Amino acid sequence: MSPNKSSSRFVSFPRLKKSFVYAAAGVVFTWKNEQNFRIHTVAAAAAFLLAQVLRVPLIEQAVLAVAVGAVLCLELVNTALEHITDVLIQTYDERAKIIKDTAAGGVLVFALTAAVVGGMIFIPRIVHILF
Repeated sequence: MSPNKSSSRFVSFPRLKKSFVYAAAGVVFTWKNEQNFRIHTVAAAAAFLLAQVLRVPLIEQAVLAVAVGAVLCLELVNTALEHITDVLIQTYDERAKIIKDTAAGGVLVFALTAAVVGGMIFIPRIVHILF
């Protein structure tokens, strides 16, 4: 790789812009092709809307945002791992199944964790309103 002018600068804004465009393309691809990513995104939007309706304090909304962001991030990483596995192993292989299953399991574990966080934030408020 030969050095160029943009590599000597601390920040190359054209390269930075390209990296954001590529990252956005990955998010769009995942949205279009992965049902669970869409489900988690819609659930996240609902959670943030509910947080506004229930006037959840900002610090708790920040905790919610971290949990939601982690779930969406893990979905993106899971999608990448699935595609890498498909490229490298093009026939059925138990090892490929393990790779895909464990990556999906990571998403599941954190999605359940995020649901617990949401429950801890929302359930007491909903109970207070109802009773």
